[in-house]
Amino acid sequence: MMVKETSPGLLPMQIAKHYGFPLQYTGKEQSIAIISLGGEINMDELKKDFQAMRVPMPDIKVVLVEPESITTEQNQMPSGETHLDVEVIGSICPEAKITIYRGPNPSGLAAAVKKAVADKNSVISISWGASEIYSDQNSEMESVLENAKKEGVTVCVSAGDGGSSDSRNVADADGKAHVGYPASSHHVLACGGTELLMKNGERSEVVWNNSNIGRGATGGGVSHLFGLPSWQSSAGIKIPSINTGKIGRVIPDVAGLAAGGDWKIYQSDKAVLIGGTSAVAPLWASLIALINEARAESGKSQLGFVNERLYDLAANGDLFTDITIGNNKSAPNYPGYDATSGFDACSGWGTPIGSKLFEALTKLE
Repeated sequence: MMVKETSPGLLPMQIAKHYGFPLQYTGKEQSIAIISLGGEINMDELKKDFQAMRVPMPDIKVVLVEPESITTEQNQMPSGETHLDVEVIGSICPEAKITIYRGPNPSGLAAAVKKAVADKNSVISISWGASEIYSDQNSEMESVLENAKKEGVTVCVSAGDGGSSDSRNVADADGKAHVGYPASSHHVLACGGTELLMKNGERSEVVWNNSNIGRGATGGGVSHLFGLPSWQSSAGIKIPSINTGKIGRVIPDVAGLAAGGDWKIYQSDKAVLIGGTSAVAPLWASLIALINEARAESGKSQLGFVNERLYDLAANGDLFTDITIGNNKSAPNYPGYDATSGFDACSGWGTPIGSKLFEALTKLE
């Protein structure tokens, strides 16, 4: 997550409009979970922040997971990450029921997601991850995510802000490309980042990469823990690892605005520019919730694990704005992945064309 105090930028609702989200829906009767491993949540501050954005305070509650393991130090950590998630989802889905599952970092991640699934949330947003280089496959977390898939829950995960190294400090990286987990799991929708450019009064998007000025870049690449899932193979996706040449799970699946200058929210009643793929996971979670609301009106089930159908639709239709410019190299000479026509390992299928995705996904049985 990147933060910079300033006044320009786009509010969450403006970004939702930019992508053509179906804003005639409001998230009514939808339950959305936010996984928080940060500091305490100040509800009074959140209320002021929503007032500043001229958005009604949504229905928000906090559930503590493994509270005995949450340290005093963690309680005193900044909660800006969670405020970002809440303000994005609460702005776009003001009538949704939002539950923040807050647990110890990092041990509470699996327990928090497990509790969110058990509580029958239809969508879960996770803006947390760790490089695969630092962790082997987490069997407990994989079991929890697989169960979420079985229970019909969509899990949206940020792809990370460390570029192709998945490290914010390239000097500490090992010279190889890496992706983050749980974004690399087969059971989640991995969300990467783009940057908004203005030229001759027109907006366009490129791969988010501000690593040259120390302000992050989208995660993305090929997993060394997980093989190629069937739904990527069926879509003709076989991007080799830049490290080994082997084929594996490619992330991100989708993308959205992530540069620090693109998002504007409020913290402590002050406008701040903020970004990172931490903003993209709740953005996509909001879109899924709006589609679920429309599906419920038609007597259809919630989307649940959406990757298989999304890849099939994307490979055979025009549901995304293709991002063809940029790369996610953590440094100019660091190995990374380039944007290409069609699916790629730094922007996935691209950014959503909300109206087309809405139409296609609401029609599905």
